[in-house]
Amino acid sequence: MRKIRPIKQTDFNQIMKIEFEAFFDPYPLSLFHIIAENAPDLFLVAVQNGELLGYVVAEIEQESNLRIGHLLSIAVRRDKRRLGIGHELLDSINRVLVEKGCTEVYLEVRVSNEVAKAFYRKQGFLKLWRTRKYYGDGEDALVMRLLLEDQQ
Repeated sequence: MRKIRPIKQTDFNQIMKIEFEAFFDPYPLSLFHIIAENAPDLFLVAVQNGELLGYVVAEIEQESNLRIGHLLSIAVRRDKRRLGIGHELLDSINRVLVEKGCTEVYLEVRVSNEVAKAFYRKQGFLKLWRTRKYYGDGEDALVMRLLLEDQQ
């Protein structure tokens, strides 16, 4: 049975394998350590039979009296994709964000990443705008948002 839980120190090796497999420009291990130390409840992993299948990482930003979730990264092992794991991870992190008072969550996605854009649209995210040269290689990002009140 699959389980979604907060990150543990023993998860980092498997997380980095997935990160390097999934992304052209992966986040450094040091960033994941900082996030896990400061907000472990915003760093969730999917596990089954002792295997780490995927992860999701978010942060909370405060704007005036609004709390907004920012989805930093979500990835599933290549051999475990299209099994609903990404959907479960996203639902789980959205529930945590709602519990922490967030009204919406946003993310950036490469304009060329059609698979990810379709996944986010299927989850209810809508395109807000395009940010020019967002990524290190000069590629643009689409900023997408999901209103969390619609998810309750």
